[in-house]
Amino acid sequence: MEEAVDLALDWEVVEIGLQGGRAGRVRVFEDAHGIGIEPLSSASIETLDAILEGIDTQNIEKDDTTPSLEPAFEWFAAQQGSRDVYRRLPSWMGGLYVKNMQNYARKRPWDLPEDTDLGGFTVREARPLIGTLRGMSLLQLSLFRGEPHPNTAYLSMTPETLSKFLRKYNPRNGGVGAFIKALTYSGLPGSSPYSTPIIPWGDLLIMPFPLLAEGAEERLVLRAAASNPATSGLLGKSLGTLGRRWGDRLGSIPNIKVVQEVKVFDPGRRKVGDLDIVALCRNSGKGLIVEAKWPIDARNLSDAWKQEAAIDKGRKQIGRLKAAIADGATVKLPPDWPGIHEVEWTWIVGTARYLDARQVSDDVAATSLRLVEQILPVGDLNELLTRLRDYPFPSEGKDFLLRWKKIKVNGQSIRCRMIEIMPSASVPPADRKRSTGWT
Repeated sequence: MEEAVDLALDWEVVEIGLQGGRAGRVRVFEDAHGIGIEPLSSASIETLDAILEGIDTQNIEKDDTTPSLEPAFEWFAAQQGSRDVYRRLPSWMGGLYVKNMQNYARKRPWDLPEDTDLGGFTVREARPLIGTLRGMSLLQLSLFRGEPHPNTAYLSMTPETLSKFLRKYNPRNGGVGAFIKALTYSGLPGSSPYSTPIIPWGDLLIMPFPLLAEGAEERLVLRAAASNPATSGLLGKSLGTLGRRWGDRLGSIPNIKVVQEVKVFDPGRRKVGDLDIVALCRNSGKGLIVEAKWPIDARNLSDAWKQEAAIDKGRKQIGRLKAAIADGATVKLPPDWPGIHEVEWTWIVGTARYLDARQVSDDVAATSLRLVEQILPVGDLNELLTRLRDYPFPSEGKDFLLRWKKIKVNGQSIRCRMIEIMPSASVPPADRKRSTGWT
């Protein structure tokens, strides 16, 4: 088992070099110490992104999910030293774990409305189903911890048995079949075990708890739904509406007026596009235009590159709109607003939670709403723009260290740059978490 884990961790380094090199995201070089892999990105921005992610992951709320798993822990403690414990589990044990994880999944904050169609099942149906999977898999992990054995290593069963259990614990849920299909790993391009954690293995399906345990149930389910071309378009439209949160946050700044989805028409009255969010500060004569992008949160390299592709698309859209406006396009601002050319505008691409760490030169900045929320409250728009521009990014030696992860493959030394966040790094306030209504 340890050898398999070590091999997986080593392969992760190799994969960074292979995928990153093909995508132009890393520099692969060779020197006297072997092969080196160095991401072409700002370590300071990567560190800040990780620190902001820690608002949720490092400030774990007290787990008061009911029913408590304490009776199960007590039962397992009484079995210490016994063999084949998995053969005589009490009948109540499975239901206890499932109910606990179902209630946990219901408490987790999700961005999308409950009735969002994910391809044959809705968010409302997905919540208890992912909780059921996690509960069954956690029970299997509890067995393995007490009695490491091939039969207890991972939750595994036939597709028919999995369907039966999901229906047993969710008798009025009509999305079971579509849910299983969406979360089953296909091996096709765009499919990843990180987002499709039901792994076919011969006649069985394996559900490793580490793939289900990260605490980001919505990200996992949405990634699975997005890998299906038949549902990805509808899902993208649903996520796009979440970009309106930018307008809500900007509207909380004093002396700012905000409008959304402002239409732009060329001189021939043909629609050129929309300005997603437009914020105007009348006092200063300055304004902010946000091209909002809200892709699914990144979990691995390919996910991060999808976020960057969305940012690049946003920059191109801004370039096209700015050119059209310069050529005389009409912007349908409210009638009591000054004309588009009478305001000093700042244009940005705004994501939900992803900071673009690529070291690229572009006159259109990109930032995340999560970072903006850390800056708020501010006195006016000019203060927000100034603090975004001059934000104190983490610095090497004070907030983080750059290390090299070293492995050997067939005698060849390979090393990959990694970031070690130092205990002295500043930590954002713990109160601005997703569970309390923040991004």
